[in-house]
Amino acid sequence: MSSLKRGTTLIGCILLLGACSIAEKAIDKPIEQQVMFTGKNMMKYPKLTTREETILDRTTEQYLIYEYQIDKSYNHLRLWVEAYEKGKLADSEVLLLNSEVKGSGTIIMNTIKKAESNAENILSLSVTSSNGSNSSSIRTQLPKMPSEPTFTVWKSTIAAEKNIESEMILGYMIHGYSNEAEPHNYEELSENPQKLIKELSANKEVYILKSKFIKK
Repeated sequence: MSSLKRGTTLIGCILLLGACSIAEKAIDKPIEQQVMFTGKNMMKYPKLTTREETILDRTTEQYLIYEYQIDKSYNHLRLWVEAYEKGKLADSEVLLLNSEVKGSGTIIMNTIKKAESNAENILSLSVTSSNGSNSSSIRTQLPKMPSEPTFTVWKSTIAAEKNIESEMILGYMIHGYSNEAEPHNYEELSENPQKLIKELSANKEVYILKSKFIKK
């Protein structure tokens, strides 16, 4: 797929994050296959072009982005974000997005670029697929934190191609404070979801992105 077509698809998804009505006009044609996968029912964290990175940097604070390809046995995607505080599940559905999906598409979790320096962070989810009319977006305002974090870590648990499983942990966002050390890399736990959640949830504040592709 050409970088121009792929860029157009990503632009449509970004527009969806900010204005659904604009996105519906931008994604008025079926989205073609995003990347070449070696097999069916695969997902990956794509390598973005400079143009795509520039667009995302201008419209978002931070982001996690995924491309997927599914066969005809799948027709639905459930995407949600869980919040953990000090080792305990604080909210099982900070965000929940259900969408009809087909063929290939894009998933984005991001915090939206703030127009004002004192504006609160808005967390957003967005999904597109080959049936572009089913593109969906949802957002929520993150709760006020007791103090400003000294760092925020965004990580994907998916890098190279990965077979789609019934339920997957795609990535996470950790807020770190002045009295905490920056967390280590959890990539080595990506194949052990239960241990990964246990380790992640030990942080003071963490948001975990999950997905579940559902068969017909």
